[in-house]
Amino acid sequence: MNRKEFVDNKIENNIKIRDNKIDDELRIGFDSEKKENTEKKENTENKKNKISGIAYNIVRVIAFTVAGIAFGYASYELMDSYLDYTAAQEKYSAVDEMFNQIQSTEQTADTSDTAQTASSAEYQGTITKWVWDYDAMLKYNDESKGYIKLDGTRIQYPIVQHSDNDYYLVKGSDKVANGGGAIFMDSRCGGLDARMSVVYGHNMMDGSMFHDLMKFSKEDFCKKNQTFDVYVGHRHYIYHVFSSFRTKADNEDIYKFGFKDDDEFAKWIKKTYDKSNFKYDSKMPGVSDKILICSTCVDNNGNRMVVCMYRGEEVVD
Repeated sequence: MNRKEFVDNKIENNIKIRDNKIDDELRIGFDSEKKENTEKKENTENKKNKISGIAYNIVRVIAFTVAGIAFGYASYELMDSYLDYTAAQEKYSAVDEMFNQIQSTEQTADTSDTAQTASSAEYQGTITKWVWDYDAMLKYNDESKGYIKLDGTRIQYPIVQHSDNDYYLVKGSDKVANGGGAIFMDSRCGGLDARMSVVYGHNMMDGSMFHDLMKFSKEDFCKKNQTFDVYVGHRHYIYHVFSSFRTKADNEDIYKFGFKDDDEFAKWIKKTYDKSNFKYDSKMPGVSDKILICSTCVDNNGNRMVVCMYRGEEVVD
């Protein structure tokens, strides 16, 4: 090998060593960068996971807090409603007791036996009797119009009437605020002596007020409950049910106030009579009859349950 070849080989080897060194440095740098990127990615993911965990915990805390508030509010509303119902029932029970009178009675007791001559002795006792007192009711509420009772149910309430229909939706018959409201006559009616009157009452969850009107959708109940006791002013009448059905609150064909003549009234009676979900024993009323409609809510969609009756015989108490 001459000197020139030796130098060329030396240069070539140096170049290879340099290139290998550069490659190693590049590889080490690439691996280092890759490791750094991997670490950054892992740190980023860890941060994301940590943030997600924190966010999840925050959401859980918020969700539990909202649920707790909702539960607390619902419990408060239920308790408030329960207390409202209880207070209302106590008031109406007190009103009902206003008409309980203790009366003395004289009866004859037979004291005879087979060994003695028949003889008798008189003795006195007392009974509690429910006696309607319109004057007492007027002292309790000067807007009282009467009283309505359906034996065997919780329908046993005064009938009141105000100048607008919103008043007794949220006030009891004592004119004190109460969620159960009162049994009240439509302000557009001319009283219970009008040819057609409408009386409203809430359909309460505890079974009070006009809740029992819903039972008139069942045939067995209709068969057993075909008359109401209605007290109009100082008088007491038996009212005969002739129709019961569901309708809409805005159905002016049913909730009709004022008739231009007897013919229009007769057509309304026929339409109302034909809508009944049960065939009652009573007759179809005529234009000379006094008709009373009892109405309550079925749901929050404007559906109503109505029970229609006409005035029958007067009762002398």
